[in-house]
Amino acid sequence: MLRKLTAMLCMALLALSISIPTQAADSPQISEGFGCNFLDGKDADDLDKVIEYYTSQRSKIDSPALQKMRSVTWTPILGSVSVDLVWFNGNLTFNEWGEVQDALSGTSVGQAIQARFDTVLDCPGSGLSTSENLFRNDKQFTAGEGVVIESFRCELSPGKTIADSDAAIAEWKPVFADAVAATDAAALVGRRIPLISGSGFDLTYYAVWDDASAYAAGNSALQADPDNAKSAAMFAAAHRCESALFNGRIVVQPSE
Repeated sequence: MLRKLTAMLCMALLALSISIPTQAADSPQISEGFGCNFLDGKDADDLDKVIEYYTSQRSKIDSPALQKMRSVTWTPILGSVSVDLVWFNGNLTFNEWGEVQDALSGTSVGQAIQARFDTVLDCPGSGLSTSENLFRNDKQFTAGEGVVIESFRCELSPGKTIADSDAAIAEWKPVFADAVAATDAAALVGRRIPLISGSGFDLTYYAVWDDASAYAAGNSALQADPDNAKSAAMFAAAHRCESALFNGRIVVQPSE
């Protein structure tokens, strides 16, 4: 699950392939995602054992990029999701992502880690995208706890481009900030644009909340704001989106 470069096919939460831009030092980070199912007889407890092995072994691999990589899992709560979980690797530039692939596939330790994952999970769908934060307030997520994530996978409407997505975001951001400020919730919103994928979607948005109560409070405040109508109409005109709700968990933290 941490590599498999030849398996970059379809993933439910990543989108349609576009040309790869030149990677500048300050360009959006890279997000690598895998849609996975547990093998027969395996479950989350078995995955936890593999993760424990991975965290104990990764310091043995001489790769600064690997040591800073963050890994998270998304487990479906609501929506049409065809996999048991989605695994994301991030916190990397494009060049660092390439270094991680070489480090994992080119070392005996990396190969042993991958072999452990292969005994628990089958990950037939995967993808690679840019990832950028659109909003984050100054409140902190609860340390050590899971989060609730609302994800939107979107197809651009005919004649629309990412510029139309940007325009909708510009209209939405101050309204969303006001809505979140009316709650006591920590909130983070991001957007992913695909580099490699085959799912037929052009981009995804994701909103991260502390828990279901925070998610409900934030969205209730947003829906009650009369200024929300304009940005909602702009989003609806720019693209058609499907949504799903997930429990999120950081399973591998970057080394200090």
